[in-house]
Amino acid sequence: MTINALTSNQSLAEIVKERSGENVFLCYQCRKCGSGCPLSDDMDLTPNLIMRAVQLNRKELVLNSTSIWLCDSCQTCTTRCPQGIDIAKVQDTLKILAREAGVAAKIPAVPAFNDAVLRSIRMYGRMYEPQVMAELNLRMKDPFRNMALARRMMSARKVKLLPSRARFPRNLNSVKNVVAEPSEVVAYYPGCSLHGSAPEFDMSTRAVAEKLGLRLQEPKGWTCCGTTPAHMTDPFIAATLPVQNLSLMEKSGFKAVTVPCAACFSRMKFAAHEIREDAELKEKVAKKIGYEYRGGVEVEHSVNTFTKRVGLDKVKASVTKPLKGLKVACYYGCLLTRPPEITGADNPEYPMNMDNLIRALGATTVEWSFKTECCGANLALTNLDSCLRLVGLIIENAKKAGAEALVVACPLCQLNLDSRQFDIAERTGGQPDVPVYYFTQLMGLAMGFDEKQIGLDKLLVDGRPLLESKGFLGSEPAAVAAGSETKGSGAA
Repeated sequence: MTINALTSNQSLAEIVKERSGENVFLCYQCRKCGSGCPLSDDMDLTPNLIMRAVQLNRKELVLNSTSIWLCDSCQTCTTRCPQGIDIAKVQDTLKILAREAGVAAKIPAVPAFNDAVLRSIRMYGRMYEPQVMAELNLRMKDPFRNMALARRMMSARKVKLLPSRARFPRNLNSVKNVVAEPSEVVAYYPGCSLHGSAPEFDMSTRAVAEKLGLRLQEPKGWTCCGTTPAHMTDPFIAATLPVQNLSLMEKSGFKAVTVPCAACFSRMKFAAHEIREDAELKEKVAKKIGYEYRGGVEVEHSVNTFTKRVGLDKVKASVTKPLKGLKVACYYGCLLTRPPEITGADNPEYPMNMDNLIRALGATTVEWSFKTECCGANLALTNLDSCLRLVGLIIENAKKAGAEALVVACPLCQLNLDSRQFDIAERTGGQPDVPVYYFTQLMGLAMGFDEKQIGLDKLLVDGRPLLESKGFLGSEPAAVAAGSETKGSGAA
């Protein structure tokens, strides 16, 4: 199908409205989307110019642009649009239209990556990371792409060599309630990364939850949420995959689910919102999965589970080794807070809930400008130069603010900020020197857990020397040896 055939009877704006529900003619070129987009410098058309080109029916220009493939769905444009246009959704729609029209992607690795992920989900029910990487490399005719990263991850035992198959129930209506006391048990949806490349996040989350008396239960048979490749490829799949997981939890008797991965959290919140607002989509999804989701599961990111459900007072009372003297920058990334209509975030531009949690552990958090900037997401695998620029800006800004380390709440952000320091160092002649901890690792450390119980040995930029210099690992700090009241306990 050609571009002209695709748009012969309707303008591009009309097709976008039909497919996405977004009216691009509401855009009056305030340029907030373009000025806020972290990738504008790398685009041939900034987001506001894409909107103008769609308004003007410039089919060839838009569908042949690099910009629609560079967009990594950070939701900054959508959040800041004064007209309420979901610009990120428009970008997704344009990608889909370009592929339908047979227009070759200006960044071929993006659709290749998306296809590899969705193929893995179809095969196993979950994303099998080694297969996705191998397929992407072969399709890019570069079988040794990211081999240095692969070696580092294998050395840290962060690569799952064999895939795990999700055994999702064939009939959701036959699923039995497995939760005797719904108010006391929270469903735990680890997502594919915590069962693969981010085992330390899983280990530390489970450890501190148990220490705090938070009862987590992983639903049997959960499947991948579809992550970014789903909504960039097919909005129906993007809604169906999260909703079938929420339906499984609802039928199992759970009233709430905690989600450590920001991408999984975002997709579940988006899908629940979309079927609530779109009766036709809800009906189609229900027909596909054989169950009508009733919206009975509250979706929480794990930061909010610990700060609100458990509470800062209880967290603080569980600290046996205060992290005094540790100065960190809390990095939230894009999707924990944006857009607030979906996430429910109180302050999407400058959140403080993770800061407050880390401060309850005794550490100091810095005030800085990049706490919700994008780290590049999947561009680390599809357009490395853009990703390295974004990671470099985040690391540099954190250092200038006086941070000794970063604290994150997403496995995808952690992988980019941790691993890509090596690529930056290779290009600049510097050293990867900023540890990137999961917030649950610092919680576990402050609660007295051993370094291996919380996976500190799995960080690529080794975070143990910094903690040893502060007296949190290894020999006791001088103040403690002298009989300080802050004496820490052993392993929990």
